[in-house]
Amino acid sequence: MSIHKRKTATRGTTYVVRWRDPKPREKTFRTKAEAERFQRRVGHTLDAGTYRDPRFDRVTFEQWAARWWPTVEKSARAPKTIDNYGWALRLHVLPHLGDMRLVTIRRIDLEEWIAELRDEGLGHSAIHRSRTVAGMVLASAVDNRIIGANPGAGLRLSKPPSKPKQALTAEQLEHLANQFDERDRTLVLVLGYGGLRPGEALALRRRHYDALHGSLLVEEGQSEGDGGRLYVGETKTHEPRLVHLGESVNAALAGHVETYVDADPEALIFTTAGHGTRMRLSNFRKTWRRARAAAELPDWVTPYTLRHTCASLLAQRGVDVGTAAQMMGHDPAVYLRTYRHLYPGDLARAAAALEGARSDARTGVSPVSDLTARRVLRGTA
Repeated sequence: MSIHKRKTATRGTTYVVRWRDPKPREKTFRTKAEAERFQRRVGHTLDAGTYRDPRFDRVTFEQWAARWWPTVEKSARAPKTIDNYGWALRLHVLPHLGDMRLVTIRRIDLEEWIAELRDEGLGHSAIHRSRTVAGMVLASAVDNRIIGANPGAGLRLSKPPSKPKQALTAEQLEHLANQFDERDRTLVLVLGYGGLRPGEALALRRRHYDALHGSLLVEEGQSEGDGGRLYVGETKTHEPRLVHLGESVNAALAGHVETYVDADPEALIFTTAGHGTRMRLSNFRKTWRRARAAAELPDWVTPYTLRHTCASLLAQRGVDVGTAAQMMGHDPAVYLRTYRHLYPGDLARAAAALEGARSDARTGVSPVSDLTARRVLRGTA
């Protein structure tokens, strides 16, 4: 780097700092002291390998997001994910952060932004998605040396308190199903007694149904993006599963297929009544609310409640966790975290087993031989 004195007719004497990054750069100052301070600062970053072009100080969050976004659109991310990221960026990120210069954004700015989103009544998942997108923009700016560090790195959101999944009784489920017409009643029965996610049921085709064995092959899921766009793809777990239906539910579904579903193997099983087109969960909710009101059920009862109801009924009837998780397309560990409250008997049996062990120890009775005990301690039993 070097400093050069320059005289002009209009500005008088100025001082020009010249350097390479790797292209030739220069910046003009009114005094030699200012030029020397700049030279020391830039020279230090060049030596440390943390150099940034000073012109990047003017780049705003929105300007960099506009350059970064096409890389997201062309990425291998799922279309729904890209759509939801774009929705969050447009509605919740840019209106708050877009005009800010990247170099001026501090951690407190992001914390205040998240607090504003909460005050606006935005849900936890939408805030989480918005925080993720903003963090991706800032991380890209760091990677390209637009800014030196990501002020959002490690920024965590406090999770809302988890609530046990609420479920209906079998009697309530039957009463609710009876509030629907015959076409939609079958969907309610499949959700409540098959444990399918609503999007999985709406993606079912004739070829997925084996009436003879009363089984459904669940290999697709349907979902809607934040902008209302419809997506059909793999299930949430990315793995197909086979769901067996009870005799009465299978009979109802067989009648539904015979009456309402075309012979084409690709024909959807559940469609709209008016046009026979793909049913959207957002539209079905309108019918759902009317039926829920007629059944005099509380507002927390949603189509997804039927999945929780299925899990509850499985637990009440003594179906083990592994089988229930397999039926509902859950990893057993995830299933147990979600529905642990449905298996209080397991904890009671565990307590009774430990009480028995203490009782044996106090009375001098051991159900385990000394040899077996030594093997257990060594991990070879």
